[in-house]
Amino acid sequence: MSDFLSFIVERRVELGRLTLEHLAMSALATLAAALIGLPLGILLTRRTRFATPVLAFANVLQTIPSLALFGLLIPLPLIGGIGPRPAILALILYAILPILRNTYDGIRGVDPALREAAEALGLKPTERLRLIEIPLAMPVILGGVRLAAVLSVGTATIAAAVGAGGLGTYVLRGISTVDTRLVLAGAIPAALLAVLVDAALGRLARADRPMRSGLILIVATALCALTLLDLRAGPARIVVGSKNFTESVLLGEIVAATLETRGLNVERRFNLGGAWLCH
Repeated sequence: MSDFLSFIVERRVELGRLTLEHLAMSALATLAAALIGLPLGILLTRRTRFATPVLAFANVLQTIPSLALFGLLIPLPLIGGIGPRPAILALILYAILPILRNTYDGIRGVDPALREAAEALGLKPTERLRLIEIPLAMPVILGGVRLAAVLSVGTATIAAAVGAGGLGTYVLRGISTVDTRLVLAGAIPAALLAVLVDAALGRLARADRPMRSGLILIVATALCALTLLDLRAGPARIVVGSKNFTESVLLGEIVAATLETRGLNVERRFNLGGAWLCH
């Protein structure tokens, strides 16, 4: 344990950077999934004949293994490649289903008698949605967002295999070098992030005015995530990659450290899944 704690203290700067990258990817993916899933779920409650095929398609996306989905996105033009872009897209696809389904089920689960009462009072469909259906369905909707956020934090760990960074970098590096300290240094903070995100969204669901709190959280999340990704980009840098075996990782670290001694800004993308990904 003392060896692990001293390792954490020694790598605290790098660990903090990887944690921020992990959080930024997860936050952006959850936010984008919410911006897609919430309106689409509301639309499906008005066009119920499309609900079954759309939800079935979202279910199919959820069954694709995460590493396979990352690999499928790499060769695609514009949205593919190596780095956080395909990783965030994959996380969005995984996060859409719980938000979409909970939005649809939450609004459809509103008591029909309340809808009839709203119609009797002369409320328009948009007013009924805004004043009656969404507020009553909000606990269920937030439950979907909460599940999507925790899912994104967990799945983002695997994104390091395509050079996206985050805490998965330590996990993959630790597995390839059989270093328990590295595995724990990535796994424990990722688990703590998931617990903290779940607790924060659970507190939001119990707030007196969850819609206003949710809007504030969305804006704050977007600003923080974009700021973190911008900091990640930083000034012009040299990217050093390696394959996913020990000797390649060591050579990559030697190259990166040598470049840093020359005063250059270096970004490490180690443990990539083979020569093709490195190229």
